[in-house]
Amino acid sequence: MKALILHNTLNSVGGGERVCLAVIEALKDADWEVCLATVEPTDWSRVEKIVGRVVKPDVEMSLFPFKVRMFGIYMRLLTYYFAKKAGKNCDLIINTHGDVLPIESNITYMHFPTFTLLKEQPVNIKYSQKWYWKVYFTPYEKIQDFLVKRYLRSCLVLTNSRYSAKAIKKHTGKDAIVIYPPVDIESFLCEEDTEREDLVVSCGRYSQEKNYEFLLGAAERLKDIKFIIIGASSGKTSSPYYRKLEEIKRKKGLKNVQLLRDVPFKQQLEIYRRAKIYMHCMVGEHFGISVVEAMASGLIPVVHKSGGVWEDIVEHGKYGYGYENLGEAMQRVKDAIDNADKLRKTVTKSSERFSKEKFMKSFTSTLFLFMRRGD
Repeated sequence: MKALILHNTLNSVGGGERVCLAVIEALKDADWEVCLATVEPTDWSRVEKIVGRVVKPDVEMSLFPFKVRMFGIYMRLLTYYFAKKAGKNCDLIINTHGDVLPIESNITYMHFPTFTLLKEQPVNIKYSQKWYWKVYFTPYEKIQDFLVKRYLRSCLVLTNSRYSAKAIKKHTGKDAIVIYPPVDIESFLCEEDTEREDLVVSCGRYSQEKNYEFLLGAAERLKDIKFIIIGASSGKTSSPYYRKLEEIKRKKGLKNVQLLRDVPFKQQLEIYRRAKIYMHCMVGEHFGISVVEAMASGLIPVVHKSGGVWEDIVEHGKYGYGYENLGEAMQRVKDAIDNADKLRKTVTKSSERFSKEKFMKSFTSTLFLFMRRGD
């Protein structure tokens, strides 16, 4: 049996790319021959440096022999070329980057319906920030709206959270199956008796939608607590946003805040093993892999009451704390610090729901049922 996987690029190595890599591994474990189709060549050394050992496809095809740095979302559509050409010789076509292509795939892992971002996202994303981003995004929004109506009907749709599944149902009419993204739980586990300090951590790209200004607002009012942002620099907007945060920190005299960039994984783990709290500031996060990683290290999550982070990971307060405004967030941080020792084991245990092994098992069983249905 031969499968074609469509993913525009693995080089960004985010949550969607981890899904793609886990799908490749699951198919290979089930003795499928796997062909990966991308727009640009995969820098496997970079991928392995970030995620560790990976299982590579049997064949990899790239539309361009160089990395593409412009028109990123539009480049996603070009993978349909491989679906049209190479897909004829495959038993299965799987789209893991999730946007709908102008050709039918058998399975699409839709992380969130892209064409609804400006309608559903409760905070400003970059496509709503400036007029030129709106001009850039609006045609893609309309293209996706059209393609959904034409090419999604017979496709099995998977997604990353109950939150995303609701949005998919609302805007496409499709019932998506929730298979949580794979998280490397094992790498983040640490000794239970590790000595902790009153330290709050947040981790993710330096990007406007991450809303790190909110964390700085909390730090300004909680001077006795340390705060660290571990941020990755990716894309043209990362450095300006980082400088903006540095300026806020300087003006407010926030000596209890550290803004770190592109720290090695070992250093990230060392920080996690000292900290008590993980604060997630993004509103309407579709899932939130960074929250699960922190929970695996024993950090108590304090998150906004929205999105997959609140609904699927923290489960409305069962495995952490939620807030709706700055005052409530400050109180929840204090509560989490006071109860961290008592909650740590439960929070760490709950992270196991999102392991890569659970993802692969769920994906394989879903694929088996899908193939049987087609016989």
